[in-house]
Amino acid sequence: MTYALRQRFWAVVAGAVMAVLVTGLIGFFSSQQISEELEFTDENIIRSLAILSSVERDFLLIRVNALYHLSYQDASKRAPHENTIRHNIAQINEHLDAYARDLVVNRQDGELLQRDRQLLGEYLTALEKVLAASNAGKREEALVVVESEWKPAGERLTAAFADHTRYKERLVDQVVQQSMHSGRRNAWILLLVTAAGVLLVLAVAWLFRRSLQHTQTGR
Repeated sequence: MTYALRQRFWAVVAGAVMAVLVTGLIGFFSSQQISEELEFTDENIIRSLAILSSVERDFLLIRVNALYHLSYQDASKRAPHENTIRHNIAQINEHLDAYARDLVVNRQDGELLQRDRQLLGEYLTALEKVLAASNAGKREEALVVVESEWKPAGERLTAAFADHTRYKERLVDQVVQQSMHSGRRNAWILLLVTAAGVLLVLAVAWLFRRSLQHTQTGR
């Protein structure tokens, strides 16, 4: 085999190897990108939704136990419900601290969290007034605070939690859609690169075969 033929032979081999490598690398990085997007969704957004769900559950338990607290005249019967309320408040603050520390994904998410905390503060201020009046046996005063402050604050906080949850759910949809678009786009790129690699190998092989025929004819 002459030097020129050897060059063309190795060109065919190099073209084939390059086509395989490029195709494999594109496939690898495409799968990595999709994996990272889905991992972000699982570790961040899904976890934050779980925290918001826990906060809403604790908030509901606070409301229920506060109503029980109001319904009893006996302090010994009110005490377990107040203890539950204090525990749920601590749980909510712990969850929101964890959210703020690890799970805020952008400015809007941070603003929604800040709004949650602000409205929670207003709600807890009204709640303390209700509990104080209830513990003092001032039921009528407690009911006035319930209607004028505690109940409206609870409605605002409920709406804020719902808005925040909907926002994070939309983020999940966006990440899933982005992953689908990325997958489709990368599939087309992979197909085009594969086709280009095949054409490159065929072209070099054709040139090699043609050179071989010329060599044989020359002999």
